[in-house]
Amino acid sequence: MKKLALLVLAGLILFTAVVPFASAAVNKQGTCNSNHVSCREYVFSIDEPWYKMAVMLTGCDVAFGKCMLGI
Repeated sequence: MKKLALLVLAGLILFTAVVPFASAAVNKQGTCNSNHVSCREYVFSIDEPWYKMAVMLTGCDVAFGKCMLGI
């Protein structure tokens, strides 16, 4: 069981190390930054409860990460 857990962990580490370099369509950093800033500005400008804003800001951050990785 320990060997299986170690193998799964090693596979996850290898996968996370390879994914950023495997993407062929990497976006420009300036485009990703401007999209992230406009997303955050939009979220802060709407009148929603704090928990909805937290979820939307998390969505902005996830979209920024995907943009930077080209996923």
